[in-house]
Amino acid sequence: MNKVAKSDVVKQPTPVVPAEYNQVVAAARLRDIRLIKSEFVIEADGLQFSSDWKLTHSCEIESVNLDQDRELLLVSIGAAASCKFRNKKVVSAKCRYLVAYDLNGAPEENVIQTFAKRVARFAAYPYFRSHFAEMSAQAGVHMPPLPVIKEVRLLPTATAEARKEIETQKVEEK
Repeated sequence: MNKVAKSDVVKQPTPVVPAEYNQVVAAARLRDIRLIKSEFVIEADGLQFSSDWKLTHSCEIESVNLDQDRELLLVSIGAAASCKFRNKKVVSAKCRYLVAYDLNGAPEENVIQTFAKRVARFAAYPYFRSHFAEMSAQAGVHMPPLPVIKEVRLLPTATAEARKEIETQKVEEK
């Protein structure tokens, strides 16, 4: 019987013990990144790029599945970009990627969620940037490349507070 840990709604992960996170990073081996869904729409007003366009983009975790029996971590990532001109969407793209890792062991869910957010999301995003650029070029819309995504860094005081909270929880559990 397969034991599958699944989380469809990615909630704010609880603080992670760095050593546990580092173990997952060291153990994980990227198996595959696949585009599993793609949609590109261009309106008539989008046939000519304008510097007045407002570009928005996102790249978020949609689901995280760990199958411990198969030692397989699957992360579904949704990426989107759109351009608006005068409050009308003129170009939009939505894609879904499946990122697969070989991963042995039984890491905590919060460690897996953090890994997905800090590693798998960054693995898929360059594929989306490239795909968006290719689709835009094929549509005859020559746009600048999408910007990179960045991870928000914790301030040292926040990290220290999180570590103290984790240590307090472990003491209370004993």
